[in-house]
Amino acid sequence: MTPPEVRRKGVTMATQLERWAPLGGIIFVVLMVTGTFFVADVPDAPQQQIADYLADSGNHTRNIIGAYMWVLGALAFLWFLTRLRSVLRAAQGGILPNVGFGAGVIYSALMMASGVAFAAVAYAVGLRDAPVSNPDLVRVLPQMAWMILLLGAGFAGILLVLTACTVSFQTGVLPRWLAWLGIVVAIVLLFDVIYVNIVPRLVWVLAASIVLLMRREESATAAASPGGRVA
Repeated sequence: MTPPEVRRKGVTMATQLERWAPLGGIIFVVLMVTGTFFVADVPDAPQQQIADYLADSGNHTRNIIGAYMWVLGALAFLWFLTRLRSVLRAAQGGILPNVGFGAGVIYSALMMASGVAFAAVAYAVGLRDAPVSNPDLVRVLPQMAWMILLLGAGFAGILLVLTACTVSFQTGVLPRWLAWLGIVVAIVLLFDVIYVNIVPRLVWVLAASIVLLMRREESATAAASPGGRVA
């Protein structure tokens, strides 16, 4: 294979990865929701229940699996984010798409950090045989993980959604209903006090992923038609 053919093959592969990137948003939502049932299984309870938790290797395994799901979900979110940024930059070459991309990267990093904090005790006890005898540590680490996710990642996620909505209102690059949904999501998350309120953000990411996937299919149909081209 000649160098030009290798380059063309590399460009084609990169293009396909970008066009399928909206799938990353769907994968992110699935892993985030599923991982929550594993990673959050840490007791905020009396000392005896915490002692039972520390002695149960099954609990540790579930927490570690949940943390891995969150980390993989965060990576899938980055994949989705590349396509969203590409679409926004094609519509508006200003600073907003870059700001949104940066906020999304921060959100992904803090989501990973939150998962690590949730699984820290489980990893120490289950895989490293470290003695953990302080019940307050078992109680505090999960609360810190929630704060990382709700406060740090939460505001980064709000910024991402608002920048995408602003560009959409200015250019019409995304459906208007999706932009208004993002505004509602941002308002709800500003008053977030319990974890369940993060669900609207997952709904917005899922909706945006479906919209971008549909756009991909429309572009492929246009390219296949006589005289058509991919936008």
